[in-house]
Amino acid sequence: MNISIPELNQFVLEELGQTAAVDKPNAEISFKVDIKPARVTRRVAVGILDESRKRGIAVAIYPATGEVCDLCNGGGVIGYLANTPLAPGVAVACDLTLYRFGMNFICSVRIQGEIFLYPAFSLGGTTRLDAFVGQEAFGTVEKLEWSALRLNVLEQPVAA
Repeated sequence: MNISIPELNQFVLEELGQTAAVDKPNAEISFKVDIKPARVTRRVAVGILDESRKRGIAVAIYPATGEVCDLCNGGGVIGYLANTPLAPGVAVACDLTLYRFGMNFICSVRIQGEIFLYPAFSLGGTTRLDAFVGQEAFGTVEKLEWSALRLNVLEQPVAA
């Protein structure tokens, strides 16, 4: 059983897209993707981070236990999926949303319809965010399957 807390540098990442510059003080940035874990014993990652890869949302999902971990704030385990283990090759719906209020970003993580608390962060100025998926980099690394990509920036007032 894999019991260590993962870090972002342990994953082979595939960038899926970049947002337009997020320069409005009120905006909503959403990244939705379905990922298909190849193995139940290999963590998969999904995220949307700034160009420095230090701010945003990045989570790892361990299909064997349903463990969901924060990959960029040192937060470790943020929760567990209810229906586990996840079957290899079956799509896992991931929905990451950032709500910008001035320099503050409030985060929402939804995996398989379950919501997980995720740390907010502050980021000034104009930024672009990179969306990615990945899997742990040990042994033979198969290409991670994904589908239903949607990456949006809504530049409008956001209600809390």
